[in-house]
Amino acid sequence: MSAVMDPPATVARKCLISHLLGSQVLALLERVPGNPQVRALVLKLAGKLPPPECETFEHVRDWIETHCEPRKAAATSRPTARRVVEEGIRLMVRFSDTEYGRADYSVRRHAREEFHLDADDLMELVRNALNNGDSLDEIVEAAARKIDDDAWEVCDPSMEDDGDYDYSNHDVSSTEDCETSFDRADLRRVILAFLRERHPELAAEL
Repeated sequence: MSAVMDPPATVARKCLISHLLGSQVLALLERVPGNPQVRALVLKLAGKLPPPECETFEHVRDWIETHCEPRKAAATSRPTARRVVEEGIRLMVRFSDTEYGRADYSVRRHAREEFHLDADDLMELVRNALNNGDSLDEIVEAAARKIDDDAWEVCDPSMEDDGDYDYSNHDVSSTEDCETSFDRADLRRVILAFLRERHPELAAEL
């Protein structure tokens, strides 16, 4: 199996795993590489799912780096030109997961981190909603989905455990979880405030 899993030196690596997975997901993958929830995050961020025979972190890392493309190709913009990111909205997001230790323990961890959705990304959601005849509610839901999809990748929360350690026997492959939560009323408020300040003509349509 090692001949299959360990790519020969001549195989070119298309990317670095650290460029595809955020530090929190990378840390989870190192601890429980076979966990289905962690693998679901890998699929979301890398765009491809390593095969079941990739059982260790090293196998998963080598497979991703030789099979997956960078998420954003540099060819989309000139090397000398950088897109100016216009300030959009900011929202506090709560992160939670379960850390599993090598001594058969598990403990819930939590963190809060500010998520930034830049103006271009927000306006894309707004224009899509208006083109589809949707209301502000649908814009809020679209923004919420984007936060859920991107928060673990773009944020780097400092996770702290709650001290409630569980030393009972458990199967780490079936109990791992990574969650995000936030106040949708706050999200609606900051979106509407952004539109009223920057695009009052669009806010009037909602």
